[in-house]
Amino acid sequence: MDVASIDTRVGTESKYEFSHGNTLPLTGQSFSMNYLSVQTSTHEDSWWFNPQDHTFAGLRLTHQPSPWIGDFQHFLFRFKTDVNFDLKQIDDYNPNKAIFRPDLIALDSLNQQIKVMATASKIGGVLRAFNYSQDQLKLIIQGEKLSFVRFKDDTLIFKTNNFSACADPNFTMWVAVSCKHMKFEAEQTVDKQNALILSIPNKNQIRFATSFISEFQVKTNLSRIGNFDTVQQATIKDWNNLLSKINIQDSQKEKVLTFYENFYRSFLFPMQFYELDENNSPVHYSTALKKAIKGKMFTNVGFWDVYRSSFPLYSLLCPDKYSEFLEGFFNSYQETGFLPRWLSPDERGMMPGTMLDVIIADAAVKGIKVANLEKYYDAMVKGAETSSKDAKYGREGLEEYKKLGYVSSNYPESVNKTLDYAYSDWAISILAKILGKDEQAKYYSKRALNYQNLFNKKVGLMTPKDAHGNFVKNFKDTDWGNGFTEGSAWQNSFNVYQDLPGLIKLYGNNKNFIQTLLKLVNQPPKYGIGSYGQTIHEMREMVAQPFGQLAISNQPSFHLCYLFALAGKPHYTELLVRQLLSSFNSSFKGYPGDEDNGSMGAWYVWSALGLYPQAPGSGKYVFGIPLFDFASIKLPNGKKLEMLNENNDQTHQFVAGRNFNDQKCSQEISHQELLEGGLLTTKLTLLA
Repeated sequence: MDVASIDTRVGTESKYEFSHGNTLPLTGQSFSMNYLSVQTSTHEDSWWFNPQDHTFAGLRLTHQPSPWIGDFQHFLFRFKTDVNFDLKQIDDYNPNKAIFRPDLIALDSLNQQIKVMATASKIGGVLRAFNYSQDQLKLIIQGEKLSFVRFKDDTLIFKTNNFSACADPNFTMWVAVSCKHMKFEAEQTVDKQNALILSIPNKNQIRFATSFISEFQVKTNLSRIGNFDTVQQATIKDWNNLLSKINIQDSQKEKVLTFYENFYRSFLFPMQFYELDENNSPVHYSTALKKAIKGKMFTNVGFWDVYRSSFPLYSLLCPDKYSEFLEGFFNSYQETGFLPRWLSPDERGMMPGTMLDVIIADAAVKGIKVANLEKYYDAMVKGAETSSKDAKYGREGLEEYKKLGYVSSNYPESVNKTLDYAYSDWAISILAKILGKDEQAKYYSKRALNYQNLFNKKVGLMTPKDAHGNFVKNFKDTDWGNGFTEGSAWQNSFNVYQDLPGLIKLYGNNKNFIQTLLKLVNQPPKYGIGSYGQTIHEMREMVAQPFGQLAISNQPSFHLCYLFALAGKPHYTELLVRQLLSSFNSSFKGYPGDEDNGSMGAWYVWSALGLYPQAPGSGKYVFGIPLFDFASIKLPNGKKLEMLNENNDQTHQFVAGRNFNDQKCSQEISHQELLEGGLLTTKLTLLA
């Protein structure tokens, strides 16, 4: 699949009330420091692009990972030809004739008579504007808290100071824009935004770069930006190198396109948050220390979202990048004293749990290089034992968790916090074993069983407890909130990745466990608003899908369909996975819920290939059912993993058997076995 086939607008037709992905059409290289996009709205909120709009405000330089998090250091590139142009005026374009690709944005401003083209690298990009009118072509750079610095030698320097949240109120981005024979004309203020107005020659190239470090650094970055073709070809190469890691062959081209659209989404976040100085050494701006320091850093990532699917995908396809991410996240720990939870640009404290713990353990188990492994272990232990005065960091309710063995209903999301903390404790025990810390491994392995303290045998689900050990009264299993995160007890009670046999034992036996799962997927998708006090978009999205209480629209449900296979009923998994995959497509409404930093895209990639990370930190995968006739994966060690799917059609919905290198497969396979490469053959059958 070539990058030119990717339409970046998949999943962008979303709004506050209902998400079909809440994605943005992002142009730039994988894991970039900046992305370019098209802003179609002038509304001051996070939903600034709609693929059905026939108007656009300009090209937006963005760092927005999610509408729920917001943007930072963003501004617009705008082009005008009207003699008496109005900065409040929005332009017209035809979205059906526009190009939205990872390497290219191209559209026609109909009222201004301008063709606009843009491409981007990791640290900047190049714009082109073709003026079809006889009027002077103007470039307007517009944004909130944007200020002029200087104009010299055809180069404009300005800076921005806008963000939805940041520890440093003076956090700044410098921008350099260069174009031959460009002239600076004026600075204006319009609707609380500043606008820098420049005249530029027709058909010229406008190079730009950004820096979070300094004016000197942004000039260094600009010197590394080539012409339009050079930058575009580098971005094409970057994406094609990634896309070529998996080769899909199938008779249904729409399915193949959907796969690669999801592949693209999986490699946008985390975003680079460091630069190379004049000596090509990495340097980044620390918003915690309020100064530039040496080392790498990454941002725009929520670990609660990505630990389940995204990072396991990186572990198989690009372990070196995985190592680089961990290097950056350790720098964040050194600067703040706690491992990060949700970075944008710095700690936002969103979502429960300290799930970077699991990402670290998964890397260590799979043999991925983790610099400072011993120090990372110390950092994980600190998060497990030390409460932070700032609730954004560490584990909220930690003292209760250590004393009671659970987080009580005194804290919001108490059940999810308890289950996530128990999983992180297990991750610590895994790392302790690797480091030869046997006593610590036993301690945290035992504490990883704390999930059992909230299992309510009377209802067969996890239930919040008060601080006195009593299950809360008037419990309703379909009420959202009330101890649970973005769901009810049905979506969140099975987040016990580290000890599924122990969870099944709480039900008495496999049969009872399977019956509970069957009840989960076969009951109506009813919900109560619970402690949310209103209907939120995740509730609507669950109801929109025909899977009962299995809300594939959100991360806690990602693994639910695979629990059947792990409990001895793989045909239920196979049937569900095929149905769940049909909830995705390559349209503007391509997702069943928030895509969230590549996590849902990675879920699709795994599930379409026919396997899924069983429990990150275990180094194991559980088999589902492959979607394609044939897939080939280029492994990082130079070997190749080929996956052949026999009898692959709509009537054959179940797996009759699997062979890996001529040996019969069980229901699980290890990461190390996959890295050996070879041929995995799956034979499908008509009847279960």
